[in-house]
Amino acid sequence: MRRIAVLLALAALGGVVASLAWRWWTAPPRARAATLAAAAAAVPAQADGLVAIAEPDRALRWLVRRPQALGLLALAAPDAHAALPRMRAILAALARDARGPLTLWWRGPDVAVAASVDPAAGRSLAELAAIEGVPLRSTPDGGGVTIAAASAAALLDGGPGTGPEDGPRRELAALARHGTRWWQLEAGRDRLELVSGVPPELPRATGPSVLTTSDLAALAAMAGSGAGLPHAAARLAVAGHDWALGLPATVPSAQLQRILSLGGDTAADAGAHHWRGLLGDLWSAPPPGFAVASSPEMLAAVAGAPPAGEAGAVRGADLAAACERAADALERVPWLASRAAALRRAAPLAAGVRLARWRVTPAGGRIVLEW
Repeated sequence: MRRIAVLLALAALGGVVASLAWRWWTAPPRARAATLAAAAAAVPAQADGLVAIAEPDRALRWLVRRPQALGLLALAAPDAHAALPRMRAILAALARDARGPLTLWWRGPDVAVAASVDPAAGRSLAELAAIEGVPLRSTPDGGGVTIAAASAAALLDGGPGTGPEDGPRRELAALARHGTRWWQLEAGRDRLELVSGVPPELPRATGPSVLTTSDLAALAAMAGSGAGLPHAAARLAVAGHDWALGLPATVPSAQLQRILSLGGDTAADAGAHHWRGLLGDLWSAPPPGFAVASSPEMLAAVAGAPPAGEAGAVRGADLAAACERAADALERVPWLASRAAALRRAAPLAAGVRLARWRVTPAGGRIVLEW
């Protein structure tokens, strides 16, 4: 009995040790905000944007389990997406060997990355860059070397920029700049929060998922699909396979109304109309503005004055359903088949996020992703 008790105690101890080791291995990245600010300040001032990442090897492990967070980088630097495959090998090697923060910056279609490594790793990285055909510069930094590589050598030129003003948080997962706006990133096991300036209150996640924007075309362009959309304030709501779109400051043309109601135009409750047209059955709200929905109940979700700024409270399940529905519609147009396929690939990723909420104003911004 005594031997069994000892074995049970050892098994319990082993379980505790394994659990603690796993929690350490999967813990989110973190570094002093001042350290990240110094790394960000060393990036050439010509960069359109940058991100300084704490504990890059740990950050990669965190991102493997939460790949949706990379969507924020894609939105911030949509033109640089094509350069990332060329930089993938050098980026992974730098993340593995970095002795401190890793900085990533971009300008137009090009991207660059830098980190401090030990001299032996620096020599290996130089050989890798030569194989990959990636421009690289090595600078001694006191016991090690700072390796900077880019998809275009011009991105390594120019004097350093300036870091952000001191923020209230002592430790961060990353520090980013988009244009002239600085963002502080704090990561948890199932949460990522970005804060800029004076953080506004987030919209509540009640009822359908709702997204509001002051410029629909600009927002869609960030996702690579803004062609043909108006530069107008908009409100979009999604609940499962139901949806609604409101353009409160837009007057629809008579031609558009005819296209949407070719199969019939029937008066409904509260001044709404039931249209049958190229997009199937739609319900439209009475003026002012223009609002259509897949069901009459959804019209209320997009009612109201024109929104100012960008905000949203979107459930991943609703976004995934919207991707699938949009893909179904795009597949009817032969030359949009590739975009439909991209939406279908995005749907499972969207479903992996429990909730995304954000609000961005001229004074500040706040973005929260929850898994």
